[in-house]
Amino acid sequence: MARPRDETIDLKVVRACVALLEEHGRSGLSRARIAARAGVSLPAVNRRFADVDEILLAVTRVPGSPHHGADLPAPDSLRAYLVGTLTALARAFARDPVRRAAAELLAAKAGHPGIDESFRATLTEIRAEGLTWVEHAKGAGQVAEHVDGDLLLDLVTGSAYYRLLWRSEAITEGEVAQVVDLVLRGAAPTH
Repeated sequence: MARPRDETIDLKVVRACVALLEEHGRSGLSRARIAARAGVSLPAVNRRFADVDEILLAVTRVPGSPHHGADLPAPDSLRAYLVGTLTALARAFARDPVRRAAAELLAAKAGHPGIDESFRATLTEIRAEGLTWVEHAKGAGQVAEHVDGDLLLDLVTGSAYYRLLWRSEAITEGEVAQVVDLVLRGAAPTH
């Protein structure tokens, strides 16, 4: 009988891959180097992943994305949801420098249809809760009916990613409410 798959090894490999992307870029990745960084055997990595691209695919699917802050209060409104989401990103980007890793993953996404599709699927999953909050806010008259939910979410989270990728800075927790309030003012119904 086969042993059950040890998911902790998968997570160690994904985290090691992200760390190496940040330090050395895509060209510095190999299964051997990732295994050594993860503290697992190369055969364990080889059994799970045929090549580095498969590890990059796993990176795009990793649970516990920074978009979901387990240490944040449960939202009771669209504003609270957006503040929580952006706060989680701000904390993640301040804690773990990932500028180069994010840029390398975007480059891998552009050159690999499987990675691109995985990113889209992960984004769709992450976005589902936010889109539900946007629709609820529309029903409550807090957001104009014509507002595109994806665009609203892009504007909020885009502020963190733009700053990370282009300015090499993390958005601060002090700026989070200001960003959210600016976006929501623009999305409010006009009477």
